[in-house]
Amino acid sequence: MAVLVPCLVQLRADVDAIAPGRDRSSDGTIGDRAHQDRVSDHNDDETGRVPIRDADTKHEVHALDLDVNLREPGLTMEAVVQHVVGRCRSGAERRLRYVIYNERIWEASNGWRRRSYSGDNPHTQHAHFSASYDSRHEASTASWHLEEIPVALTDADKKWLSATINTAVAAELRGWTEENPDSTKTPRERGRVGGWIRMSEQRARVRHEQLLAAIEQAVRN
Repeated sequence: MAVLVPCLVQLRADVDAIAPGRDRSSDGTIGDRAHQDRVSDHNDDETGRVPIRDADTKHEVHALDLDVNLREPGLTMEAVVQHVVGRCRSGAERRLRYVIYNERIWEASNGWRRRSYSGDNPHTQHAHFSASYDSRHEASTASWHLEEIPVALTDADKKWLSATINTAVAAELRGWTEENPDSTKTPRERGRVGGWIRMSEQRARVRHEQLLAAIEQAVRN
């Protein structure tokens, strides 16, 4: 029985790592009868109808379908596809021949430029990745660097950042007042110190909001 080429096994594992609870109902590797009746990378490369024969004698398939529902806040299959295609386009990744997703296709033979895809399956429920038949590329289990995909900040992320910033600001203010105890100052001086602390806290809150906005903008870009 045919098995999936190692590079796509690694791609699936890397997707599982960033989205462990993802839906797998639309995943696929070995083609069904419909695939076997036509040329497809989902067919056994030794006995089936495939576009290319590789150099080894292993029974392998060179295509992987991954369900679009990643069930991970802020992470989408669109982001995964664009990350992978971007690496292919830059030359950093050479293990794929083409990617199909949501009525679009990107191909190595076309410089990884996007064009419309009008096949029978629009690939809206899963993304399709077809691997190279080059022995070195298909066997590579190097990382696909999916951990580099930027994701939007969740409410939990924002709460954690807020708590972290507030704790740091409070510690700075506490350290300053401990070094400058009010007991050694006149009432007028204590009033000035209190006003300075309140002003500092207000500025810290503004900087806190600006920092969160900057982080969110950086993530979106």
